[in-house]
Amino acid sequence: MRRIVKWTVVPIASIYLLLCLVIYLHQSKFIFIPQRVVEFTPRDFGCDFEDVGFESGGKALHGWWIPADAQASALVNADSLIYFHGNGGSIGANAAHACRLSRVGFGVLIFDYRGYGNSEGGPPTENRVYEDAEQAWQYLLRRQVATRAQEHPGRAQNEAPNYRGRTVIYGHSLGGAVAIEMAKRHPEASALIVESTFTSIREMARQSPMFRFFPTWLILNQHMDSLTKIASVRMPVLLIHGTSDGVVPSTMAEQLYAAAPGRKQILLVTGAGHENCASVAGPKYAQAVVGFMKTGF
Repeated sequence: MRRIVKWTVVPIASIYLLLCLVIYLHQSKFIFIPQRVVEFTPRDFGCDFEDVGFESGGKALHGWWIPADAQASALVNADSLIYFHGNGGSIGANAAHACRLSRVGFGVLIFDYRGYGNSEGGPPTENRVYEDAEQAWQYLLRRQVATRAQEHPGRAQNEAPNYRGRTVIYGHSLGGAVAIEMAKRHPEASALIVESTFTSIREMARQSPMFRFFPTWLILNQHMDSLTKIASVRMPVLLIHGTSDGVVPSTMAEQLYAAAPGRKQILLVTGAGHENCASVAGPKYAQAVVGFMKTGF
C-alpha cells in the first residue's frame, strides 16, 4: 500500500498542485488573448473616424472616435457611447460593430487595452483593463467638455467643472464585465448596454472542462464578478445575448437581468452566437437599442 501511495498518489497530487500553481500565477494569460494586428478600421465599413490617444499606467493607448450619424443621433438622446471590447483580437475586430452603433446614433469611442493593437504595455490583467477603462472615460469626458466649450463658449466655461455628459457604457463579452465595473463606478452615466457577457470568471471556469476540477474559489485572482456588481448599478440596463452562444450561455444574461435592480430590458436573439447578435437580429437590433434609449429613462 505504501508503494502504491508513493508511486501513484504522491506524483498525481504533486502534478495537481503544480497545475494549481500555474493557473494561479498565469491565469490572466488564459483569460486575455491580445492581438497586435489591427486588421480593419471603421472606414472599411463606410464610417469616418479619428485616431485618438491617451495614457494609462504610463503607457500610450490607441483608439478611434467615430462620429454619430447626424440624422440618427437625435433618436438615442446621448452624447456618446464608450465601447469596451472582449478578451481577444483588437479594436480592428470590433470595427464593424462600432460603425453599426454610430449609425444607430451614437458617437463611439473604442480603444485597445494595454497590450492590444497599437496600445503600448501589457500584459493585460483585470485591474489593468479597469485602469485603462477609467482613463478612457476621463479622456471622453475631457473631449465632451472641449466640444461643449466650442459650441457654447460662455455657458460651458461655467459648467465644465461639473459637466458629466450623456454617455452610454457598452461592453461585449469580457468587455461587458469591464462595462459593468465602469457603470458601478460612474452612476452619472446615462445607460449600460452589455452584450454576450458572463456572470463571473469563476462561473466561466466551471463551464470549461479544463478548469472545472480545480478549486477556483481558492486559486482565482481574476474575478470579474459582474453578477455581484450589477446589483449596485443605478442606471437603465439593456442586456443582449444570443440563444445559441457557444462561449457564454444565454442563461448568464438572464441571471444578470434578474440581479439588475432598476429599469432594465433584455433582448435574447434566437439562433445568434457569441459574435453575431446584430447580424442575426437584423433591423430588430437597432430598433431594440433605440427603443431602450427612448423608454429606459
